[in-house]
Amino acid sequence: KSTMSKLIYYKGLVLAALEITPSNPQHGDEVEFTSSSGAGKAVFLKKVKEFESGKFKAEYVSPERAARHVELFPKLNKTNKDTSPLFVVHGFNVQPANHMSNIASKWERFTDEDLKYYPIPVLWPCSESVFIVGYGKDQEDPSQRAGKEMKAMVDAIPNDLFPRKSLLMHSMGNHVVFNGACGVKDEAGKVIDKAPDVEFENIFLAAADVPHDIFWENPWDYDDKWFDKERMKRLFGQKKQKASNFFKMLKVDESGKPIGKIYVLYYRWDKALTGSSTPFANNETRIGSVGHKKDGQDKVRADMKDYIEDYDMYPNLSWFGGDDNLLKHSYQLERSAIKFYFSNDVGRPEEE
Repeated sequence: KSTMSKLIYYKGLVLAALEITPSNPQHGDEVEFTSSSGAGKAVFLKKVKEFESGKFKAEYVSPERAARHVELFPKLNKTNKDTSPLFVVHGFNVQPANHMSNIASKWERFTDEDLKYYPIPVLWPCSESVFIVGYGKDQEDPSQRAGKEMKAMVDAIPNDLFPRKSLLMHSMGNHVVFNGACGVKDEAGKVIDKAPDVEFENIFLAAADVPHDIFWENPWDYDDKWFDKERMKRLFGQKKQKASNFFKMLKVDESGKPIGKIYVLYYRWDKALTGSSTPFANNETRIGSVGHKKDGQDKVRADMKDYIEDYDMYPNLSWFGGDDNLLKHSYQLERSAIKFYFSNDVGRPEEE
């Protein structure tokens, strides 16, 4: 069991896009990493133990053994036989211990809903900062590197070994995947027309710190003069190609249609995203504040609009007694959010 105030021990599976030592372990080998580790190839770990503050030892798990672990999980834990892994990507200013502890402390919320999803924490390197200090650096440096490593996520969760899986990203974790993993560029700086070779049944964007128009037919791509235009264009530009790559991560049926959807959880009074939208940060309204439509469904790309759905958290969050009463931003593991994830589980296909 993990707590925020003590050195943590997380027994379950973790997917870490962090530098580990040794860098090429074999199944069962002990590896180490720290809270300040840089970006590295995504690998499975288990039995993660914090032996000193910010220093961890863990057991490396090969993709084949990780897949077997997921397959046997329902039987060994006497849970829903249709349980499938939900890879949970954290946001800004979240350290490995925080992320694992948060999921461990909310575990009963998943079991109370018959554990249709089995949460697996995904770790990427970000700084530990006071409020917004370090936000811009994390947008441009570690998150981009981690995103490139996560493009090779198929090396850790190949579709043949993990045929059923979904993805949940919180806050800047959406930036890591959308602008990083789906925004890898060629030498000329053009985003490559290639999605990460990984398929998810459902993709959940919670309090997403990415522009609100990423799924629009004609998104703003920083073509007029404004504050820090070149930086924004480099980080957030070429939205249409990134969105195409992102959308292709949805698993499709034999006819080529997605079997699930992209779900956007938003909250209009999200104070963290209000700050993220200022000229001092991104100067764009975030999708986690207004949803993917904002000014109308007609602006959404025709090939995507039937497979993207908003979920307004405003009527589903209490003013008091929640996980984040101050900012109303870290609601990704609230009971109401988990109920929503589970209500949209596509279930096990009949042919299986």
